[in-house]
Amino acid sequence: MDVQTNGHEPPGQTATEASPIRGSTDGADTGRPPRQSPVVMPPPTAGRGVLDGAFAILEALATDDGGLALTALAAASGLAKTSAYRLAEQLTALGAVQRVDHRYYIGARIGRLGQRWQPNPVLRAAAQAPVHTLAVQARAPALLRTLHDGRLQTICTTGQHGHAYLPSPADPDSTARTATGRVLYATQTGTDDRALPGCWTMPEWRLLRAHIRDVHATVVDQQETAPGICCVSAPVWAPNSVCAGAVTVVVHAPKPPNGLRDLVLCAASSISARLR
Repeated sequence: MDVQTNGHEPPGQTATEASPIRGSTDGADTGRPPRQSPVVMPPPTAGRGVLDGAFAILEALATDDGGLALTALAAASGLAKTSAYRLAEQLTALGAVQRVDHRYYIGARIGRLGQRWQPNPVLRAAAQAPVHTLAVQARAPALLRTLHDGRLQTICTTGQHGHAYLPSPADPDSTARTATGRVLYATQTGTDDRALPGCWTMPEWRLLRAHIRDVHATVVDQQETAPGICCVSAPVWAPNSVCAGAVTVVVHAPKPPNGLRDLVLCAASSISARLR
C-alpha cells in the first residue's frame, strides 16, 4: 500500500366508558353536559414490547445464514419459546421472515426494504455527479464508500457501461488492506492506534494518519489486494473536518495511469465542496 501526496402482542385498545352521570333536581335534568369517566388507555410502553420482540427475531435471523429452528431462535432472540413462535409466524405471514423445513430465515420483504437504505442520503446526493464524472474521465469504475459497523458501505458507484461489481471485504483486516479501507480507518477520530486492524503495523498507521489530511494525499493499492488491480483512493471531508467517505477508482493495470491521482483528488474536492 502506497501513500501518495502530490506536493409482545399489543393489548386490545378498548376504551371502558362509564354511563353518563347527570345531576337532577326533582327528576329534572340540570342541563349541564354529562360527565364521562376517563378513557382507559394501554400503558405507553405496551406497543414497544412487541416491536422489540419482532426486531429481536429479525436481528437473530440476520446473523445466521443457515436459518434458525424455533428453539435456537428463542435462545438467540432472548424471547420465550411461545413468544418467539408467535412473532416468527406473524412475521412470516407478512413476508418479513420465511420458513423452510421448520427453520426461519430473513424474508424477501426485509431484503427489499434493506435495498432502499442509505447510510448517508445527503452524502449520496452530493457525490453522484462527481463520481460519475470521475468514472467517465478515468474510464474505470469509480465509487464512494463509508465505514458502517466495521464494513464498507457503497454510497454510490459508476462503472463502465453504467454498472460495476465490487465485492465488499468480510472483516476489518481485509477491509483495511484496500485503499478505500485504509483511508477510512486512518481518518477515524477518537480511535486509538492499537484498535486499528492489525494488517498494518503501528508505525505504518501513524505515518498514514500524519499525512492523510494533506490536501493532496491519496492512498494507492498497487495489486496488493488483488493481482492485476490497482486502486487510488482519497478522503472526502465534511464541513466539520470529519472524513465523510473515500472516493476510489479501480483500474485493471499493473500500476495507476498518469494523472489518475489528480482525477481522484478533484472528485473528492468536488464532493467536499457540495457538502458545504
